[in-house]
Amino acid sequence: MKHPCSLLLGLTVAVFLVAAACAAAAPEAVEFFEREVRPILATRCFECHGTEAQESGLRLDSRAGVLKGGEGGAAVVPGKPDESRLAAAIRYDGRTQMPPDGKLPQQAIDTLRRWIEIGAPWPAEAEASATVKASYAPSDSEAIAAAKESHWAFQAVKRLTIPALTPPLSRSTGRGGNAPQALTPTLSRSTGRGGNTPVHDSAWPATDVDRFVLAKLESQGLTPSPAADRRTLLRRATYDLIGLPPTAEEVAAFEADTRADAFAHVVERLLASPHYGERWGRYWLDVARYADTKGYVFQEERRYPFSHTYRDYVIRAFNEDLPYDRFLIEQIAADQLDLGEDKRPLAAMGFLTLGRRFLNNQADIIDDRIDVVMRGTQGLTVACARCHDHKFDPIPTADYYSLYGVFASSEEPRELPAIALADSSPAAVAYLAGLQEKEEEVAKFLQAEREKLIAELPGRTGDYLLFVHQARGLDEEDAQSLARRQRVSSQVALWWRGRIERAEQSHDPVFATWLAFAAIPEKEFSAQAAGVVQKFTAGENPEHPIHPAVVQAFSQSPPATLREAADRYGKLFAEVDELRQSLQGADSPALALPKDIERALDRPTRNKYRELQQKVDRYKATTPGAPDHAMVLVDLPQPVTPRIFVRGNSRNPGAAVPRRFPAVLASAERPEFQRGSGRLELAEAIASRDNPLTARVLVNRVWLHHFGSALVATPSDFGKRSEPPTHPELLDYLAWEFMERGWSIKELHRLIMLSHTYQQASDFRPEGQRLDPENRWLWRANRRRLDFEALRDSLLFASGRLDTTVGGRSVDLTKEPFAARRTIYGYVDRQNLQSIFRTFDFASPDSSSPGRHATTIPQQALFMLNSPFAIEQARGLMVRDEIAEAASPEARIERLHQLLFGRGPEPDEVRLGLRFVDQQRSGSAGLSAWELYAQTLLLSNEFAFVD
Repeated sequence: MKHPCSLLLGLTVAVFLVAAACAAAAPEAVEFFEREVRPILATRCFECHGTEAQESGLRLDSRAGVLKGGEGGAAVVPGKPDESRLAAAIRYDGRTQMPPDGKLPQQAIDTLRRWIEIGAPWPAEAEASATVKASYAPSDSEAIAAAKESHWAFQAVKRLTIPALTPPLSRSTGRGGNAPQALTPTLSRSTGRGGNTPVHDSAWPATDVDRFVLAKLESQGLTPSPAADRRTLLRRATYDLIGLPPTAEEVAAFEADTRADAFAHVVERLLASPHYGERWGRYWLDVARYADTKGYVFQEERRYPFSHTYRDYVIRAFNEDLPYDRFLIEQIAADQLDLGEDKRPLAAMGFLTLGRRFLNNQADIIDDRIDVVMRGTQGLTVACARCHDHKFDPIPTADYYSLYGVFASSEEPRELPAIALADSSPAAVAYLAGLQEKEEEVAKFLQAEREKLIAELPGRTGDYLLFVHQARGLDEEDAQSLARRQRVSSQVALWWRGRIERAEQSHDPVFATWLAFAAIPEKEFSAQAAGVVQKFTAGENPEHPIHPAVVQAFSQSPPATLREAADRYGKLFAEVDELRQSLQGADSPALALPKDIERALDRPTRNKYRELQQKVDRYKATTPGAPDHAMVLVDLPQPVTPRIFVRGNSRNPGAAVPRRFPAVLASAERPEFQRGSGRLELAEAIASRDNPLTARVLVNRVWLHHFGSALVATPSDFGKRSEPPTHPELLDYLAWEFMERGWSIKELHRLIMLSHTYQQASDFRPEGQRLDPENRWLWRANRRRLDFEALRDSLLFASGRLDTTVGGRSVDLTKEPFAARRTIYGYVDRQNLQSIFRTFDFASPDSSSPGRHATTIPQQALFMLNSPFAIEQARGLMVRDEIAEAASPEARIERLHQLLFGRGPEPDEVRLGLRFVDQQRSGSAGLSAWELYAQTLLLSNEFAFVD
């Protein structure tokens, strides 16, 4: 028998795919280009294929240039990476290999291939120039001020006049008791009413929220919908606040509650539930791009050992209704707060530290932190100003690097601070003993390697002399690269550079000969070296003698190359005691070896060290009994003065900029950050009441999750490309009230949920559909499908197997026996995100997510039909005592409907259910007829949707 819902799903899929093919994803595609693609092109391509140079006639700094190509034809064929010359060149396929100085990292190659696959999107230059001024120089304060005045999101949040009622407000709700008033009616708190166009339906509004909504509805010729029935309203509120269905007993109790404020009591009960933080904490984790792994990191341990401490902090913060301004400050700068004895808030800094690791590319890591802070809290795509001034918003590149300096002035400590003491349980004792053993193994290995390096230093004198010579004129990044290739310690090299500089300033008996050799041009070395040897071995200048060992080393034959001269110096320092001892004592290069000696190891030895360290990190991440630690940042001893990286290229630093808040959001004085890195000052600027974005952005996110659509359609982009709010006055009213009520998110829930707007039915009305098919003006509630977490948790809830333990380490949701914990505790692997997460539109953990896209694909229905997990829950449902012990088939159907839907079955449903069970044979998975019936109910729209 085919399930009707499966047939309907198939039709829906077909419609969706057609719609998706026609839909433009320009904002997401442009953001992908700006964040992922442009930095690669700017740092590795523009130098030879940009405005100043076009080798082979090719320009890669515009889409037109990419499509036109150079002498060999088009560089990119949109949508066809296998036919694109650029893709072949960066793979090093064939004769053309780009960049010529070395192959791109695989991650960059994959990014460019993905960009070509999605059509090679590129911001429209014409649109950019028409939208805002093309460039905002740091001193261009007038242009930025003009942008602040012209765009709604950059203007201060103000107390608004509430739409007036006419005639005077009636306290009757006109809803037959289905939508009771709030415990403390919001109307008594409103201010500034009057003086604007009144609303005419004075009987409908229960709160000030309703007045704003009704004013918009009446202006569009629309009327609100009737109230939802109590069962529907309770199911909506329960899923909204705790992500689980109400029990049959809770439904019955609410339907029997005759108090006028019955629904307000429901809201209070749900807000007090420990599961509230799990539901709303998950929304914030989407914004925070939470994951339990680092992404691709080559040989490093991929798992974060204490990622769960950030997730648990977020859950606790929501449950305790931590004021949102404090919530933000702790996530950015908890290490700089006076926390007293309770160090748990340090875990908040996982907001910064749990992002992708980009093969430990520091510039990319900082870019990710800028993005999560500014998009997550401010709704601004500041990261788009990494390579150039923002194309659309008043954010100059200088402001990006001001923020870059804040995070570049912070580092992750080697030893993470403990936020919970180890207990005396056997698991904890065993963990500490095992950790000590593994850490001692690493320490012994590094100590042995340090002693080995110290012993080798004299013999490597020639290597360091040659490095110092070759590194002259190189910038820091190139010098570091040369040090890695030549396997020398950059710190020891600095010591040798100082030693050679002193030798240049006054005659040095040991190194004067070397300096003479180093001064010979490479092509003339063999011809001039003999003259140098003759000069220094003849003893012509008694005032500037040469060390006898040096004379002896070179007197027999001159070196043929500078490399050979360096090798002779290395042999001298290895064999002559006097010279070897000169490298010991108080001014020894051994003292310059880094404390983190692993930086000075050669590749094979470093790989061995990484294997040992990986064992430690894996042990911390996977062993029960480990006390919790916080993944924090701390300030560097000396803050970094940031420089603008020209075209985003860290190897091309430009002008210095101060660390401070972006001009478009800062006060006129715009002070520079003075306290350490500036992270605390950054956090305070974000959490300030004077900031026009912080409250608006959060209120909009909360509204989105209550209604299924946001007041501002792009929750993480409030810039000039965003659509204006559908209800701008309501947005500002909520933002003002949110701050007035102590930045309390629970107060915001009350403000929204106790409104008649929230309590409307979702029923279809032809007139509303004709005038407002997208329900932009809120004439009814939106019907919404359960997200992945709510759906999986509801299946476990239905089977009676849900583990409601709060907090703890992440668990694998995909392995049998299946974990019964709530989905928020599922292990999120950034590099290999489990297919079930992707099937049900889980937020990408690679970057901050503004919201989830709801897709309809066949795999979703197939999972519910065929997955062992779903089948297991259907079986579990049928063995629950209240189901298994039902006195009759009719009673069993009754109890199933009460448990799953909070209502009794209709007579036709009983009749169809009995016939289904009677006609059904065992399914392919060995399900009994009743188990197949239970699975059918779990597949129904009524189970998977909220009205």
